[in-house]
Amino acid sequence: MNQYNSRFDTSLKAQHFLPKYWGTWFLLGLLFVFSYVPIRFRDKFAAWIADRLYNAKFLNKRKKIAFVNLGLCFPDYTECEKDALMRENFRSVAQISLSLGEIAFRSKSFLHKRINFIGEEFVKEAHDADKAIIFLAPHCYGIDFAGVAAISARDYPLSSMFNDYKNPIFDWFVTNYRTRFSRLNDKGTLYHRSEGLKPCIKSLRDKAHFYYLPDEDHGRANSLFSPFFATQKATLPVIGRLAKLGRAVVIPTYTSYNAKTGKVDVICHAPITGIPSSDEQIDTDLMNAAIEKVIDENRAQYMWTLKLLKTRPEEGLKIY
Repeated sequence: MNQYNSRFDTSLKAQHFLPKYWGTWFLLGLLFVFSYVPIRFRDKFAAWIADRLYNAKFLNKRKKIAFVNLGLCFPDYTECEKDALMRENFRSVAQISLSLGEIAFRSKSFLHKRINFIGEEFVKEAHDADKAIIFLAPHCYGIDFAGVAAISARDYPLSSMFNDYKNPIFDWFVTNYRTRFSRLNDKGTLYHRSEGLKPCIKSLRDKAHFYYLPDEDHGRANSLFSPFFATQKATLPVIGRLAKLGRAVVIPTYTSYNAKTGKVDVICHAPITGIPSSDEQIDTDLMNAAIEKVIDENRAQYMWTLKLLKTRPEEGLKIY
């Protein structure tokens, strides 16, 4: 077996300890402290912070993007309903953000207890049958908990792709916690997006499952338009190719933080039937329909603040 190492260098250098990065190191120190703070207290504190920042001016741009997305996807929503959903969304962002240190600093046994893994039987069935899995994971705020604490920490070998941050300290931190358990296996790692899909297909063929975030807008030239709730979304049409070349099943996956139980719900649906087909449009439509179903597990924790619908069927139309 091969350990597939990304060409992207996230190692620490001497210059990363210069004063301009001290603020970043301080934030990472806070994440370490918060990872040991009692969960109930931390969640209440995070919700309190989120409620007080919700109307801050620096969030207006993101809220505007979210309201546009919600209006297109759910035209029956009133302004009050959009506002209520986004208030819950911001509380979840705060609660999950203050929990991120757990993934980096807490033990595997602790993380097992933090996760409510719903639908793991679908993963076990595919894994035990020696099938590769594409975890189809739309952008929600707890995606790292699913990849690290639910999948990798249960010894399922996993690969994924990422873009680098502008801050090299965050690159180092995030890359290390995302690979802390996969490094213990003999296969699977993180790839930089610039490397393309070939390394991921190679990993899939070696039964290192692939954590795939499918819902970014990659522009008109690279996309097909496919139904997404009540609108059309420019969608990268590669899921069929990945499944075929990687000889993989596709399992829709969603992560939702449950403030009532203090646990992270990682939800896997049954593998999508019909992918791969011989038609990119059919595969893309099936994928988006599956994404809708997992988002409906908890709409308030999807990343509505992203420019998900920037590319419109009407050329030249700007909605943000």
